[in-house]
Parts: sequence; C-alpha cells; structure tokens
Amino acid sequence: MFEVATALGLVKFPMHTSQDKVNAEIRALKLLANIVEKSGEWQVRLNSRKQVVLHTYDDNPGLMIDPCATVERYYKEGNEHLVNYMFMGSDTISPCVIIDQHAPSCAVADTVVSLVLLAEAGWPAKQTPTTLAMMRQNLRDSIRGVPDRSILTEYDIERLDAIELSIDGDDWLTTLTILGEHSRLCYTCKGWTEEEVQNHIEPILVRIPICEIRNYLASPNVASDALFIANPTLQ
Repeated sequence: MFEVATALGLVKFPMHTSQDKVNAEIRALKLLANIVEKSGEWQVRLNSRKQVVLHTYDDNPGLMIDPCATVERYYKEGNEHLVNYMFMGSDTISPCVIIDQHAPSCAVADTVVSLVLLAEAGWPAKQTPTTLAMMRQNLRDSIRGVPDRSILTEYDIERLDAIELSIDGDDWLTTLTILGEHSRLCYTCKGWTEEEVQNHIEPILVRIPICEIRNYLASPNVASDALFIANPTLQ
C-alpha cells in the first residue's frame, strides 16, 4: 500500500494501482472538495484519520459520505458500494449505493461527486438512486411510527428494507409475510400495543393493493397476523 495526498486527506492505494487511476481519483476528489466548499447542502468533518467526511445540513434524515474510504475500499477490496450512512436521531442505516458502472474506467470518486450534486439539486426522483430514495422514505416513515419509548434496531431496519424490496418487486405475499413477522416482534419483544404496531406499519399497508391484503388475511402465514395487518378501507 502507498499513501497519496488528496484535497480531502491521505488515501491508501494498493502497490499495483496504476498512476493513471491514482491521478483520476486525485482530480475527482479535488473537484469534490471545490463543490463542497461552495455548497449550501453539505458540511465537512474530519474522521480519526484526518480525512474529510461529508454531512448534509438536512437532518430529515441526514446523510454522511466518506469519499476517501470509498476510494480506498474499492481499490483494496473491489467493493463497489459507497461508504455512507443515513441517520435520524439515534437510528442509523447504510444505504446500498453502488459506484457508477462507468466509474472504474475514470474515477470512483466521480460517483460521490454525482451524489453530492443530487443533494444540491434537491434529490430529483429520476436521478436519485432507488435504494437511497427508498431508505430516506423508509427511515422517515419508520421513525414517525415508533413509540417515543422505543427505537428501531438494525434487525428491524433490515426487515423494513426487505419489505421495501418486495414491494418494489410487487411480491405481495413476501411483503405481507415479513410485515406480519415484523409486527409480531414489535408486539412481543418491544412490548408495543396493538394500536402502536398498527400505527407503525400503516405507511406500508397503504401501499399494498387491498385485494392482496384480503387474500393474505384469508389464509395468513401466522394467524395472529390478522391482529395487525388491517387496512381502514377493509373495515
């Protein structure tokens, strides 16, 4: 490994990395630094390695990106995911955002530049990565429906993410099966009331076709699911 000074801190590259690729990352990180310096959407902080990490001013929810760690991880491990975290209060998730398919032919950091510019543009729906948009809404909705005395764990977030993926694929049976499991765990393990569970999952239920809910309730995976999976329009 060898270290290279960039506009956002020292970045480690494997010894076999070509100088052309290193130069491309240096240029991309310099461009990123210039954009963030003039930005009204992003602020900078330093991590333990004195590298710059980027935080949105918007905390509804907030997003943190670690551009240097993203570059290092790609060249060291071939990992194509951006190092980023989304947070609201004490709840944190890591959205699955993949480096642009053309990035390895230019600079990995270019994808971070694109994401930063999306925030500047107000997260336009057509350009914002699906998983990032999904988790932003997921985190907003899930936090809104959580009783004040409780928090969502990483396992809760994983189930909610699985629900989002099944909704995206119109896989309603999987959606309702996982939603039933999530509801039962909130009721039994977290001690929520039936009403609290129903309030929590309502933003999900309203996105599921009523006929699919009826079909599931006619033969639920677990009988107790019927206590939670209900829709006002079914009454």
